[in-house]
Amino acid sequence: MEENVEPKAKSTVMWGDLPPSRISLYVAMVFLGTVLIITLIKRRKRHYEIPVRDTRKGHRWCATEVMCRPLYCAVCTSHFAEGLLCDCCGICVDVDCMTTADQSLHCKALATELGVPLTHHWVHGNLLMASGCCACGESCGGGEQLDVGDWRCCWCERSIHTHCMHLLTAMRCDLGKYKNMIVPSNCITLKQVGWKGRKHLVVDSVVPPTDDPAWSPVIVIATKQSGNRDGIHLLEFFRGILNPAQVIDIDELPLESGLEWCRMIHDHVCRVLVCGGDGTMGWVLATIDKLKLDPAPHVGLIPLGTGNDLSRVLGWGIGYSGEDIHDILDKVTQATPVRFDRWKIRIKHARHLGLRKPGKTLFMNNYVSLGVDALVTLNFDKSRKAAPGIFSNRFINKLAYVTYGTKDVLERECIDLHKKVKLELDGAVVQMPALEAIVVLNIGSWGAGVRPLDLITSVPKPVYRTDDGLLEVLGIYSSFHIAQLQVGLSEPVLLGQAKTVKLTLRGGNAPMQVDGEPWEQTPAEITIVQHNQATLLYNSEAL
Repeated sequence: MEENVEPKAKSTVMWGDLPPSRISLYVAMVFLGTVLIITLIKRRKRHYEIPVRDTRKGHRWCATEVMCRPLYCAVCTSHFAEGLLCDCCGICVDVDCMTTADQSLHCKALATELGVPLTHHWVHGNLLMASGCCACGESCGGGEQLDVGDWRCCWCERSIHTHCMHLLTAMRCDLGKYKNMIVPSNCITLKQVGWKGRKHLVVDSVVPPTDDPAWSPVIVIATKQSGNRDGIHLLEFFRGILNPAQVIDIDELPLESGLEWCRMIHDHVCRVLVCGGDGTMGWVLATIDKLKLDPAPHVGLIPLGTGNDLSRVLGWGIGYSGEDIHDILDKVTQATPVRFDRWKIRIKHARHLGLRKPGKTLFMNNYVSLGVDALVTLNFDKSRKAAPGIFSNRFINKLAYVTYGTKDVLERECIDLHKKVKLELDGAVVQMPALEAIVVLNIGSWGAGVRPLDLITSVPKPVYRTDDGLLEVLGIYSSFHIAQLQVGLSEPVLLGQAKTVKLTLRGGNAPMQVDGEPWEQTPAEITIVQHNQATLLYNSEAL
């Protein structure tokens, strides 16, 4: 008689039954697999999204300031002194009529049907007094009633009388004076991405216009926090002239998303107009380098910072002071592309108690300094971080710099810096006098407008350019010496020119800065070599 043999139950292996070495192996395999998947996803992600506003949901409103001329509501035609303005299409309404305007009056379209000729987008009323009718040539606008305020196209900026509309032989819009700077709406396609409840529009593709071989669109990069809040006004003005999608507020979008325009637009060189200080400019150049854009854009600058040394060298002035946006775009049109050296800084820390901190790599555009001028910048930076609201005015910032510089004249915290630092230029050791600062220059401007190389008279003045692959190395005696340089009463110590600069800091810490970003540097070996070249826009009108 056969015995009934019950099948053996499958044993279940619990985590607690596994030896610790096997558990560690499994955890390590899962971790490495996760890292590999994330790496592959990042490599496959070759571009960033460019999110855009859905104009079908209404206008982009901003509050109008009290105006010296009357404004009229485009909905109810009533007069108002303070109301709302769409910074994209330029329509003005009373606060109570905002909802009606969003529903009945279309905003400037970011994208239209691909290849279909553009038509004028007429906005009613509130024209400037000097406006001229594009049909009959007579002046228009500035009337006491909206119906004689006539019309203005928010793309080409032409004006026309209401009774002259029938004289237009073609309704096609050529985008006006700045057409080679604008990304036309009929060259852009959008797509909707995201999950339910979080869907949004992004730019899908850009097809360059075929009728303009000189087309070179301008991508505006700005932040609301720049300058004396000048960034807000610049963003609004540029949205009114250009396609609002090509005006990037980096408080709302990543910088990489704004620069993605340069990758999407093929066979044409973009121009990037940075509204900010030297720090913002350095951030943009570093991001262009990281994204490996080809062709790389030509980069211009509207100075909103405190020192604005790079802006001075490129001919864009000492700071933005409310110039008309049309004048700025005219200068961008005439600007000359120039090559510009960028430098890599490798910092290798000295050993401490047998251990060495990890090194780091930085990039420099303007200058590097070690010593007293970096100390002034460091003290200012600490104060600004402690009370950012106070240091939002350019005049107050400069006053703070003077205060900290005067303070160090008495304290002299960086005395005998030359005993702490070994300087090598192209491998040759340089003997230095008693100094409190060493400055390595890539441009001819330093310390908010000082031209130190032009002040040299006791020795032959070095020939310098921003594309020569050479750095100029200077010495500073003290804070009082800096004050003398500011007013042209002294000259710096010329230590030499070199392709490679090496600074070895030993025997204590010292303040250091790169392009206005300061920190306290511990003993280290600092090597500066050329990284690459960028293409910047030089304001030809400054010649």
